[in-house]
Amino acid sequence: MERLIMDRMHRYRSFLRLSCAPALALMLAQPALAQVQLRPQPPAANAESGFTWVLGASVNNSPSYAGSTARSTGVRPVIGLEIGRFTLSAGGGGSLLDFDLDARDSGLTARLLQWDNLRLSGGLRLDGGRKGEDDPVLRGLPDVERTLRGRLSAIYDFNKHLSVRSTLSQDLLGRQGGATLQTSARYEFLISPRTEVGLAVGFTLANATYMRSYMGVPASAAGLTTPLPAYQPGGGMHSTQVGLEVKTLVSDRWVLFGGVGYQQLRGDARRSPLAVKPDNYNVSIGLAYRCCR
Repeated sequence: MERLIMDRMHRYRSFLRLSCAPALALMLAQPALAQVQLRPQPPAANAESGFTWVLGASVNNSPSYAGSTARSTGVRPVIGLEIGRFTLSAGGGGSLLDFDLDARDSGLTARLLQWDNLRLSGGLRLDGGRKGEDDPVLRGLPDVERTLRGRLSAIYDFNKHLSVRSTLSQDLLGRQGGATLQTSARYEFLISPRTEVGLAVGFTLANATYMRSYMGVPASAAGLTTPLPAYQPGGGMHSTQVGLEVKTLVSDRWVLFGGVGYQQLRGDARRSPLAVKPDNYNVSIGLAYRCCR
C-alpha cells in the first residue's frame, strides 16, 4: 500500500510539472508578445473586407535637380490608400500604410503575383518632367515634358528584415522621358515596439533617352540659348543612393516620420556640365494620420 501511495504521489508531481511548464513559458513570453501586438498588422488582415488610408504632410529640402547647387524647401501632401491588392500613393504615403518591407511606389500600384518570398507589382505614375526655369543652370535648355510612366517591380524578401527590390520605369507617351532601372537593398528593424528604422542602398541605371533629356545639352541649344557646351551622354549608370528612414507611432493613429538620403551621380551623368554638384543630399520630416476600415 505504501508503495502504491508513493507511486501515485510521484505521478502527481510529474503531472504538476508538465502542467505548469506551458503556463510558465507563457508568462515568460508575455513581454515579447506585448511588443509584437504593438506592431501594426499588415493590410492582408483586412485586404478583402476593408481598406487602409493615410493622410498627412511633409517638409522636404532637396536639390532643384540631380546635380544642382541650388536647393529648395517645400511642403507636399502625403497620401496613401490601399484597397485589396491596389495602392494609390503620393508623397511617400504608401510606405506608411503599415510597417513592412514593401515600400510601395508612388502613383497607382497593383500586386500582380506572390510566389513564396517573391512579389511582382505593376503601376502607373505621373512624371512632372523638368522646366528650364527651375534652376539658373537649366535656363535656355529644352523642358522635359510631363508624361505617364509605367512601372514593373520585383521584390524578394530574404527574411522579415531584409529585401531587395528592382523597378523598371518607362515613359509610356514617348515624350523623351526614357527608361530607368532602380535596384536597392532594404533592411528594416524595430528599435522599440512603436518605432521602425529602415536602411536602403541602391543604384539607378538609365537609357540614353533619359540621360540626354535630364543630363544632356543638345547641340541646338549649346552656345545659343545656353552658355553650356553640347553634351550627349549615353545610357548606363546614372547614380548610387543610400538612405535612412524612421517611422514612429506617436499614438494609435498618428505617425511621425522622416528621413535623409544621399546620392552620387555616376558615369556620363557625373561628367555632364549640368552636374555642378554631383554629390548631394535630401532631408524630410512629416506627420500623417492612418486609419483602417
